Amino acid sequence: MGFCLLIPFLILFITSCSGSRNNQWGISEAYKKFMERQKALTADEQASKENPVMTQEELERMGDFNVKQGNLPMAFLQYDKALRLNRNQPSIHYKMGRLFLDKGMAEEAQNEFLEVLKINPQHAQAFEGMGWVFFKTGDLERAEKNLQQAIALDDTLWQAHHLLGIIYDRQQNYEGAVHQYKKAIALKPNMAMLFNNLGMCLLFKGDYREALKSFLQALKLETPNDKVYNNLGVTLCKLGRYEEALEVFKKSGDEAAAYNNLGYVFMSEGKNKQAIDAFEKALEIKPGFYTKAYENLKKAKAASSLPVSP
Repeated sequence: MGFCLLIPFLILFITSCSGSRNNQWGISEAYKKFMERQKALTADEQASKENPVMTQEELERMGDFNVKQGNLPMAFLQYDKALRLNRNQPSIHYKMGRLFLDKGMAEEAQNEFLEVLKINPQHAQAFEGMGWVFFKTGDLERAEKNLQQAIALDDTLWQAHHLLGIIYDRQQNYEGAVHQYKKAIALKPNMAMLFNNLGMCLLFKGDYREALKSFLQALKLETPNDKVYNNLGVTLCKLGRYEEALEVFKKSGDEAAAYNNLGYVFMSEGKNKQAIDAFEKALEIKPGFYTKAYENLKKAKAASSLPVSP
């Protein structure tokens, strides 16, 4: 395939954007052992690093500070010590759940969010956290249920709306997805990712003019962005604006790749003569692009019943 329609996945609590989905939720044995060693430190060893006596509130604040500093193992340790002083603390259980979720420890995250809900059954963010857990473990039905509960309790949770949009997008429920993306955008109007995801949904829905507006807005908020340029190029092709699309494709790669992408769009639309011209142009510009463009050229010529030169 000449290009990918990419949806930058989603922002986690201490974030990642959409990259590879492989082994996102694995955690190294080395990290687990490190966490076990951290928790196994004696009070005497820690006493040299912190005040001799710290309250639960002080330990929680220290945990928050370490999160901001990126020292997650120490944040875990501080939160764990705070909970040992008083386990009836939904805010700390929630923060622990977020950290576990960010480190890919879904089961541990779920346990913490369940602790929150035992203490406060109306904790909207804990339901949102459960939605993330089930989404990441592939249980979209339970993810949707928890996210809907979160929104019912607090309609301002933009990540819950965004994640629901992604779920509906995957289910090809584009009307539902558009609604949720727009809700997220209303709450976070300066995030290019949200406009890109809305644009992709509108593109799949066949609403090309509105998709165009969304991608252009995404580029206003974050330039350069190769993924958005690529998606914008596809949209322009769908609108029959091929010359503009070519120029946009050039912004997401070099000229040879741009012609290859354009050729692929032509081929997908059954315009095999135009596709052949585009693939041959890609090969002319960059012979090193041979493998990808030549394979696409073969497909286009096969569809046109034309011979392919060796």
